[in-house]
Amino acid sequence: MLPYALIPGLPLAAFLFLALAGGSISDRAHRIGIPAVGGSFVLSVAGLVRVALHGPLEITVYELLQVGGLRIEVGLWLDQLAAVVLVMVTGVSFIVHVYSARYMIGDPRYRRFFALIGLFTGAMALLVLSNNLLVTYMCWELMGICSYLLISHWAGRLPAARAATKSFLVNAVADVGLGFGVVLAFATYGTLDIREILAQAASMSGETVSLLGLEIGRNTLITLCLLSGAMGKSAQLPMHVWLPYAMEAPTPVSALIHAATMVNAGPFLLIRLSPLVMLAPSAMVAIAVVGAATALYGALVSLTQSDIKRLLAYSTISQIGFMVFACGVGAFTAAVFHLVAHGFLKGFLFLSTGNALWQAGHGHGPAMDGRSGSRRLAMGALVLACIPPLLLFAGPYEQLWTAQHSEGARAAFWCIALLAVFTTASYTYRAVQRLFSPRVGGAAPQLFAVNKIPAVALMTLGAAALMLPLWSRFTEFLGPAVGQGGPPPRATGISTALSVAVATALAGWFLAHARNRRPAANPVGQRRWAMRLYVLFLNQLYIDELHRASVVRPLLRMAAWLRDHVEEIFLEQVLLRAGVVRLALRLSDGMRRSVEGAVVEGAIQGLARFAVGVSGWEYRILDLRGVDSAVERATQAARASGRELQRREPRTVRSNLLIAVCGLVLVIGLAYWWIAA
Repeated sequence: MLPYALIPGLPLAAFLFLALAGGSISDRAHRIGIPAVGGSFVLSVAGLVRVALHGPLEITVYELLQVGGLRIEVGLWLDQLAAVVLVMVTGVSFIVHVYSARYMIGDPRYRRFFALIGLFTGAMALLVLSNNLLVTYMCWELMGICSYLLISHWAGRLPAARAATKSFLVNAVADVGLGFGVVLAFATYGTLDIREILAQAASMSGETVSLLGLEIGRNTLITLCLLSGAMGKSAQLPMHVWLPYAMEAPTPVSALIHAATMVNAGPFLLIRLSPLVMLAPSAMVAIAVVGAATALYGALVSLTQSDIKRLLAYSTISQIGFMVFACGVGAFTAAVFHLVAHGFLKGFLFLSTGNALWQAGHGHGPAMDGRSGSRRLAMGALVLACIPPLLLFAGPYEQLWTAQHSEGARAAFWCIALLAVFTTASYTYRAVQRLFSPRVGGAAPQLFAVNKIPAVALMTLGAAALMLPLWSRFTEFLGPAVGQGGPPPRATGISTALSVAVATALAGWFLAHARNRRPAANPVGQRRWAMRLYVLFLNQLYIDELHRASVVRPLLRMAAWLRDHVEEIFLEQVLLRAGVVRLALRLSDGMRRSVEGAVVEGAIQGLARFAVGVSGWEYRILDLRGVDSAVERATQAARASGRELQRREPRTVRSNLLIAVCGLVLVIGLAYWWIAA
């Protein structure tokens, strides 16, 4: 069991080594980080095999805290959910480490970069394995600090510094709600152990808590607090504003945040506590609404973006919103599969975007003429657009779309899924055309060659067919680790679901293709309301501006007013009139005199006597009579300087207050010791 504790331990050890190592290892930092994360990935795969064969296992590392009846242990719980997610986290992180070894070469903060991404990976791995809400919250905050430091890696650039500050502040505000959820969970269940909380959750269904005069179920309030933390960390409306600006970080950091760590923490937390979430129906409605709104918002904004990294960022917002929506309607197994698949795919897209942009800008790859190049791009975009419906609506996976007991939830699930497929097909076509269009001298990827498109299509169909036997096993494997809403009803039929989904994807592709070929012939695009909608989504519904107008500017004005008025009134009027400052000055002056008289002057006199004795010995031994007069003159000058310094010695308020504070700390410590004795 001990080797599995090294899954988070190896990246954390790499961080400590790189953080404490000297500058001599700066250019070879990847030789520490890559093997550490690679070993963590190998252990994650071994853990998945072990759990599949022998079931979950628990590892107790050490006891963190014991106060009365509260006992907090840093323990690891490797169950089916943790095993699946860990493979994705460590696998993508390992690829990011290998990619960064060349991407970040020559960077002056090379060692710092590898130390931070190792800490980032270790914190996410420990969050996935944690069996305690307090340790989960600590890892949650540690990831927030790492994201701030990594986004501001190039802090000399003002946009990077501002993006890091925005990320830190938004996550800090959202994490307050998660902190309240941890405290309320302990107050409700008397423990922070996740498995004990889930075991007692059903018995606390009828318990309520009074909040602002309203009686709210404890499980409902805890779930809403969990949703608050997930909204910030996973960039859900309206806390999504930090994620597009995180593109100011280096590309490997973007891949790590968008694919393996940060944004996946929110859905994972909801899935980990899914048995508790299932007991709060009203909170599940809130989760579903937030997720659905975020999924549609991200997809619609992606249609208007011209920057490829911004497009990927809003695509991430949309896909994470879809996962949160799946949690809100009880499809936790679908959310896990979506989380893992999206992590690998988005990591690949971010890491390959830089290479594709470089090749397109430098003309590398096969040249294209205008007409044949456009056809190749259109066919490649068509294949990419058909991949999501083929995977998500084929075979036993389709049962998840009808596995809801509520007709309203089932209809909402279908509507959101089909809208996501439609918009994904549209912005996929648009992204491919913008990135590799022959009009800008781009070079299409090899996968878009005419002779390879049929092979790619067959591979896609093969992957969908491979999912047919694996999906049932995947659902059975994850069943014990996630909340279950009961047996699913009979599916509506594979052919119906698949045909509707593929038709929706084809409609999205066709609309984007027609608009790209003949923009002026599009009657809808020329309407005034359509143009207004385009501008509205191009500016992200002006949510950033609303944040600045309603939150940021009022807070800055309040802080300025407090600084200019309250500080002056409180410090200069209240404290001076109450005599607090004068009392503190007298106390500090008395303590200074006592300390100087008892310690400083005694030490100086002792040193002076020692110096006089040594000088007398030298005088007698070496007979330095010639230096007598010079020493006398120097002594007189030193005495005169000492008297002048003593006369002009500054008595600053800062030093006196510092001495007063030290004295008060000493007095409080002695009083505490006397009471304890």
